[in-house]
Amino acid sequence: GLLYLGCVQYFIYVKLFTQRLFPGAGAFAAKPIREKLADRAGQIVVLQQVALDQFVHHPFLLFPAFYQVKEFIEGGTPAEGFRKFRKNCTEDMLVCWSIWIPAFLVNFSFCPIWMRVPFVASVSFGFTIIFSRKRGAKEPSPSALSDDTGDQPSDSAADQARQKDE
Repeated sequence: GLLYLGCVQYFIYVKLFTQRLFPGAGAFAAKPIREKLADRAGQIVVLQQVALDQFVHHPFLLFPAFYQVKEFIEGGTPAEGFRKFRKNCTEDMLVCWSIWIPAFLVNFSFCPIWMRVPFVASVSFGFTIIFSRKRGAKEPSPSALSDDTGDQPSDSAADQARQKDE
């Protein structure tokens, strides 16, 4: 988390976005609201930054890295990490977009360049709580899903009630 939030995000949001890909982003963020409302080109740049972050950076860098690190810590394999990423990708991205699209619209529109990473860190605090609650528990590997008889365990309420009665 520390290396990603501090180093990788600084590179992406400050160096890559504002110095290379969108050099006018800092000037747009510094404008008064009245001028921002009239600056269609600046508004498009904000939307481009949000789109690049949410539809490239998060699905192809952040989430795969998260699942690989999680799997490494839990003693799994890279293949298991990739499988879990693919299985959870749609749900993870919907949660991500519900928080980060509005947050980055604010960040890229109003925060000065020096404030971009601290703003992301603040929002990340809440996002990490939500995401850790959803994905923090250890997920069983495919080999752990079957018991000694080779049967697949059932998670249905009826099966659980039946097991209690036995």
